[in-house]
Amino acid sequence: MTIGRRQFLAGTVALTAAASSPSLFARAEAPERYPNDCWEVLDERFERYMLFNSPLQRIWSGGLWLEGPVWNAVGRFAVFSDIPRARQMRWDEASNTVSVLRHKVGHSNGNAFDDHGRLIACEHSPARVVRYEWDGSVTVLANDWQGKRLNAPNDLVTLPNGGIIFTDPGYGAHVDYEGHKRDLDIEPAVYYVDDTLDEPLRLTTAPYKPNGIALSPDRRTLYVTDTAPSHYPDQPPAIFRFMLAEDGKAVSDGERLVEGQGEGYDGMAVDKDGNLWVGTSGGEGKDGVSIFTAEGERIGRILLPEVCANVCFAGEDRNRLLMTASRSIYTLYTGARGI
Repeated sequence: MTIGRRQFLAGTVALTAAASSPSLFARAEAPERYPNDCWEVLDERFERYMLFNSPLQRIWSGGLWLEGPVWNAVGRFAVFSDIPRARQMRWDEASNTVSVLRHKVGHSNGNAFDDHGRLIACEHSPARVVRYEWDGSVTVLANDWQGKRLNAPNDLVTLPNGGIIFTDPGYGAHVDYEGHKRDLDIEPAVYYVDDTLDEPLRLTTAPYKPNGIALSPDRRTLYVTDTAPSHYPDQPPAIFRFMLAEDGKAVSDGERLVEGQGEGYDGMAVDKDGNLWVGTSGGEGKDGVSIFTAEGERIGRILLPEVCANVCFAGEDRNRLLMTASRSIYTLYTGARGI
């Protein structure tokens, strides 16, 4: 039988497609214990959130220090930061691919979408909070306070009234890696800003190094992690709780809800039941995510082989925990739903 050129090419294309199809030629992976032993139940209240057969998935690796994940439900993608490379990255849930969203973005750290779907980002250098508009332009929302430049905005939350609350510990100014080294001009603090203000309002200086930030489901309680030991070794790592004014422009004196021992707390997310899912560092057996109730009781852990800097809930049902952990991105389906 004589095969024409077109038939030969068509057959080659079909064979190539078949060879690359996971349904026909599955790729064998090294066997490992399944289900994963990443879940650690410390209190029976955590059992409802644990899915025993949900695999811990390392979906991407290759970053230098990954931070600031935020979920976009409309586009089914997450944005996160590779701070040392000054890049914003994009994970597409449908195709499970990671790509560069923006580069040379001022060593951006925390990200959030406002109620209009616009991306807000904290940048280390230059130290500022910016908003990406629908036309692609960039609006600088905050870069100084009382005539002095901000330290290095770190993480943020958005409010329904257009307000933004952000932390400013200064980590991007301490070394030439996640920004540019310089002396801090002002005390680390937590701020509020919106489009009507010429400069942000300082809400509190209670945390020594205010870092991660989150809101309760009713948006009336503000949580802030304090990574104090990095520069104040006599102070414990902590999670602060503040009552937030209705307009977001003032907070209560605050209290240490959690004080850590031998571990530190970074970025966090809150589920619909009010539990805090907090990125945790402290070595093997502690690195990963700590889960606390709204009253500060630890009920469980998710253990990772890398330090976890931050988390967010992703997916159609907001039940897929996305974790930025050092160089890698991990996901894990849970019995919780994020807000």
